[in-house]
Amino acid sequence: MKPGASILAALSILLSCGAGLAQDLAKAKQEGRVVFYTSWGPTDADYVVKAFEKKYPPIKVETARASSERTLTRLLSEQRAGKFLGDVVAVSGIQSGILKEKGSLDKYRSREAANFPADWRDPDDYGVGLHQTIYVIGYNTKLVSADAAPKNYEDLLSARWKGQLGWDSEEYYLFGALMKAKGKDQGLEFWRRLAEQQIDFRKGYTLISELVSAGEFPVAVSLYQHRVDEYAEKGAPLQWVAPNPLVGGDPNKISLLKNAPRPNAAKLFIDFMLSAEGQKLLQDKGRSPGRIGMGAKNPRLAGAKTLTMHVSADEYEQLGKEFKRVFKLH
Repeated sequence: MKPGASILAALSILLSCGAGLAQDLAKAKQEGRVVFYTSWGPTDADYVVKAFEKKYPPIKVETARASSERTLTRLLSEQRAGKFLGDVVAVSGIQSGILKEKGSLDKYRSREAANFPADWRDPDDYGVGLHQTIYVIGYNTKLVSADAAPKNYEDLLSARWKGQLGWDSEEYYLFGALMKAKGKDQGLEFWRRLAEQQIDFRKGYTLISELVSAGEFPVAVSLYQHRVDEYAEKGAPLQWVAPNPLVGGDPNKISLLKNAPRPNAAKLFIDFMLSAEGQKLLQDKGRSPGRIGMGAKNPRLAGAKTLTMHVSADEYEQLGKEFKRVFKLH
C-alpha cells in the first residue's frame, strides 16, 4: 500500500471510531439515567456521581448504596423475581465473583480495561477492579500513643489489649488472608489466641471507625485505611498502623448488570470510572486505584507490597464458618 493510502486508511479508522463513540454517547444521553448499585460510603459515591453528571449532562445517576453482602443479596433476590432494575454494580471482588457465578452480570470489555493489571480484569470480561481496600490496625490517639500502639497482629495478643479490641463480625477475608500468609495451622492458632482477647464484635467498618474515634474501645483489629484517613482529616482522634503482612482486599470490581435497562449509559459510566479521570476521583477519596501508574493518596503507602487473596464463593463461605467457629459467633 502506498504511503498516502496508508494515511487515508488510518484516518478513516479514526473517524469511524470517533463517529461510533459519538453515537454511543448520544444513545447514553437518550437513556438519561444510570442505576448504580455500590458498596461505597455515601461521601465517596456522591463525589464520583457529581463529577460524572457534570461531565455528561443530562444523564443522572441513581445510587443504591449498601454493603457488598447486602447488595449481593438484593441483586440475587431481584434476579429470582425477574426484576432487572439496575445497570451497573461495584462491589468487592468476592461478591462480584458470586454474581458472575449466578448469571447476574453481562459481558462488557471497556476500552479502558487494558490499563489495569491482568489479575484485576475478569478473564471473561465480567468486570474490572476499580480499587483495593487496605486493611490496617486502627487506634484512638487520645487513648493510645503512637509508641504504645500495636505494630503487628501479634501485638494484639498482649494482655494489655484483653477486652480492649473491636472488630467487624464478618471479616472473613482478613481471617483467610492471614491463614494463607502464616500457613493454615499457625494461622488458626493465632486466631484462637486472639479469640481469648474478648473482642467486642460489631457489624460494619464505618461503625467501628466511629466507635474507636469515640473511645468505645481504643484499638480495632482492622480498619479500612482510607476510612481512617478520612476521619483523621476531619479531626477525629484516629490513626493507623500498617502491619506485616499488609493485606489488600480482593479488588472492588465494576460490572455491567444482566439485562441492564440502560446499557449505553451503563457502559459510559463504567468507562468513566476506569478512565484516568474516574480513577483520580477514587484516589482523591483515599482509595488505592487499580489503574497502572496510579497509587494511593497517602504517601505512607508508597511502594508498599500488599498481600491479595482471590477466593471463590465456596471458599469464602467456608472461611465464614471457620471464623464463626473460632470466635464463637452465631
